[in-house]
Formats: sequence, structure tokens, C-alpha cells
Amino acid sequence: MTGDQDAITALVAEIQAEVTGASAWVDFAEDEIEQAAARHPGASDDLYHAFCLLLPAIEVSAWGTEFVYRAHCRELLERVATGEDTRPGTTVECLLAMAEVSKRIPLNGTAAGLYFRLWARAFPEHELSDRGEYYEALYKESIDKTEQELRRKLSLRGRVVLRDFTCDGTHHGQPAECKYAEARS
Repeated sequence: MTGDQDAITALVAEIQAEVTGASAWVDFAEDEIEQAAARHPGASDDLYHAFCLLLPAIEVSAWGTEFVYRAHCRELLERVATGEDTRPGTTVECLLAMAEVSKRIPLNGTAAGLYFRLWARAFPEHELSDRGEYYEALYKESIDKTEQELRRKLSLRGRVVLRDFTCDGTHHGQPAECKYAEARS
């Protein structure tokens, strides 16, 4: 019986960890939406309703790292606020795809240069952000082409801002003057 109890205890612990992780994602995403709305008050309704766009295109364990997920959210929310296409892979998605590739095969000069470029763009305050100058000098044109191709391959057709819906007039349970709310008499 103790083996069954151990298995149940382990399963409960795993479920709790997953729920806690998902809750943290929601908190990070909502915080990034709030910050983006403060930077772009004219786009606050679109930003509030962009929550569903913040799911990553690829599944890797690094999404559990706060600064990684926040950078992904920040880029997508900036795209929403400025009317840019939200479908192409984000800098973080591209970076994580490159990291996965590097686990299987060595990166050539172009790929290493792209990795450093993506890192510097996504995490300028973190180590490695100043390591790509050599690669940029040697491979800039091929890095540019590879980045475009990678973003296209990581593109999500369904990751678009929806504008054909009706809001119930509340955001986080509070009344909101949302441009998507039905006119009330």
C-alpha cells in the first residue's frame, strides 16, 4: 500500500507544481499587459484582449523562466500596440528554437551569430548580450536571411488580434469602457 501512496503523493505534487507554474504565467502575462497598456494607453483595449496571443509557439522548459516568458509577452504586446503582425515567431521563440538545435548539432557561424543577436535583442540586460559583434561583422547578410526564415517557420497563423467580438464591458471583473463593449442604453 505504501507504494501506491508514494505514487499518489508524487502525482499530487506534480499537479500542484504545474498549476503553480501556470498561475505564475498568468500573473506575468497580466503584469506585462498592464505595463504595455501604460506605455500605449490608446491600445489598452486591444492589449487587454490580447492575452490569448501570449502562448508560445514551441514547447520547451525555458518558458518556466520568468525573464524568458516576459520578453516573449513584451514583444507580442508591442506588436499589438503598434499594429504589427503578431504571427511571426518572437525573438524568444527563435532563440529557444536555436538553443534546441544547438543541443543536437554544432552551430555554424551564421547560426551562432543569429543566436547572439537574438539573445541581445531579447535579454539585453543579461550575459551574452555583447558577444555577437564578430559574427555580425562576418555573417550579417546570412544572419538576416536566416532570422527571416526562422521567424516565418515559427509563425502561427492563428496568432492574430481579434477585433470581431463583443466585450462584456468588464476587465478583470471591473467595469471598463472598452471599445469592444456593446453600446448600452
